Amino acid sequence: MKSEFTGQYKSVDELIGMLRGQGLEIGDERSARNILTNVSYSRLKSYLIPLMDSRDEHRFRQGATFEQAYALYGFDRRIRELIFHEMEKFEISLRTHIAYATSGSENGYWYTNPDYFKNPREHEALLRRILGELNRSDNDTIVRFREKYSTKFPPCWLALEATSMGTLAFIYADMRPSPVKSRIADYYGVSEATLLSWIQHLVYVRNYCAHHNRLWNKRLAVTGLEPYTARDLVPEDGFGDPHRLYFTLCVLKYLLNTIKPDNNFAVKLRNLIDGFDVIDEESYMGFPKNWRSDPFWRVW
Repeated sequence: MKSEFTGQYKSVDELIGMLRGQGLEIGDERSARNILTNVSYSRLKSYLIPLMDSRDEHRFRQGATFEQAYALYGFDRRIRELIFHEMEKFEISLRTHIAYATSGSENGYWYTNPDYFKNPREHEALLRRILGELNRSDNDTIVRFREKYSTKFPPCWLALEATSMGTLAFIYADMRPSPVKSRIADYYGVSEATLLSWIQHLVYVRNYCAHHNRLWNKRLAVTGLEPYTARDLVPEDGFGDPHRLYFTLCVLKYLLNTIKPDNNFAVKLRNLIDGFDVIDEESYMGFPKNWRSDPFWRVW
């Protein structure tokens, strides 16, 4: 049975006193006060919880420090930045390949034709969504198109430049099965179902990154499929638990190996993890024990 919330506002000094009373060591109180002044306790609390012996009793394990919690916060921010940056490459690639695969159809206006989609109502919603994004776009080419032409929609190779990754997922999900749809998935070396699951998973993760939400040890609700492909193209132990961040990182690495075969994603990831002693990538992120020696992640 739920109980009524009875919590009360606490000042920064009161928060520091409370944390010390719960067993957390604070080596540099001035630094901790500055951090709590600029990072709300509600946000930082998610990084304090892994240091607790008992969350219910609000007791920290012996030797746990405020500095360790802030290091977890810093790592989480850095890995979100890394994922967001690398995901941009896939987002641009996906836009390009949807445009390339369909540009020969109806002079680029295939996406306005409901015959290419499974559900007429969903297609109407899609067009409203695209039109809204086009109207909000300040892309120079799209602005010039609006100024020069009375045509409501630009051709797909231009319209897709204004669409969000969520809209790209919407488009691919509602496309009827066809050689065009297969051709897009074939480029990435996976099935249509796998590619769609990856797009939807990455949209979900991208939103966490864009809104600065905790991601490092999050149990991810929107998962993806593991590809059926040659074992030398995937990690030896597979992609792992699809609810853990390791799965996301495997998906990104797999896609980057196609988009940019000489990518240095593995180097960036290893350097990031090695730069934070407080990180246990196996327990909290789902990494297998021997991931560093796996050819998929090996740094040459």
